[in-house]
Amino acid sequence: MIKRLVLKAALAAVLMSSASAGLLGVDDARAADSEWKMHIVWVPARPEAQAYQNFADRVSEQAGDALDVKLFTGGSLGVKDADLLRILPRGNIIQAAGLYPGYLTRDKPQYAYTLPPGVVAQPETLQEILPELRELYEATYEEVGIKLLGFVGHAVRDTHIMCKEPLNSLEQLRGKKVRVWEQFHVDVLEKLGISAQIVGQNDLYVAMQTGVIDCAVYPIGLAVSVSLQEVAPYASYLFPYVLHPLNLLASQEAFDALSPEVQEIVTKTAAEVEQKSFASYLSGVNDEAALKVFREDGGQLLDPFPEEDQQAFVKAARETWQELSAAGGEAGQATYDTLSKAIE
Repeated sequence: MIKRLVLKAALAAVLMSSASAGLLGVDDARAADSEWKMHIVWVPARPEAQAYQNFADRVSEQAGDALDVKLFTGGSLGVKDADLLRILPRGNIIQAAGLYPGYLTRDKPQYAYTLPPGVVAQPETLQEILPELRELYEATYEEVGIKLLGFVGHAVRDTHIMCKEPLNSLEQLRGKKVRVWEQFHVDVLEKLGISAQIVGQNDLYVAMQTGVIDCAVYPIGLAVSVSLQEVAPYASYLFPYVLHPLNLLASQEAFDALSPEVQEIVTKTAAEVEQKSFASYLSGVNDEAALKVFREDGGQLLDPFPEEDQQAFVKAARETWQELSAAGGEAGQATYDTLSKAIE
């Protein structure tokens, strides 16, 4: 009888201890001193998402109990990129984010033409002008309390014209219905005598299949993700995929709350991820992998557009860039002056 009472008492003590631990949120693995939620819109399979995941994993590993960075992909936290200048500085919903700066045009209209696609003739130039871009973006972020930790390279480096029939010259493109992803390219192609319209990625396959469009300005490296090669099996290179580099950001308040040692881990890791992702971007490794899928599905990569056509496209893009920047007021003109000199 006494032994049974002792066992009951011991069991009760264990249960009370477990209940207390549950109420206090104690787990076998102690929570980190600081926890960051990190938002991105890309789904896990995208190379961009993998670069940000690499950052989160390496920081968490090196910081140990001091900081744990949890990446939330696909916009799963309900945060909109257009709102980041307003949400991220508070540091209460998210503490870090990956961002394409072109989504900030509501609050920063000049980002619509800071570095529009087509104005840079060589992808290597993007890496060369990162110091100028860093200064421009930092001015925006510092105003609202965001720290620019670094950049992430794009997944692909080449942009193609993908069509139902084989064509690879501007002359052949005239008279065709061409899809683009932004107004800038509508204006550029108009200068070249080509009619274009904006069609979203989710509608692109059906638009091509039903004859709404004949061709699309699209990288093969991204097109295979929506199986565009099934309805547009011919592709030809026209210009490099050079536009805003992806940004790696943190709430300044959240960053300042870290110890100097952890701050160094975060900034050093961001620099390493930047270097690695840009090496991947410039190598074209993702383009090559996508090209293999494209060909396996019956796609045919034609010769690139003639050099004179490529130069004509760049010329029209730069003229459009200059016109839009001049119309964008002092901020737009200052940005254009800085970057146009840097890319020469």
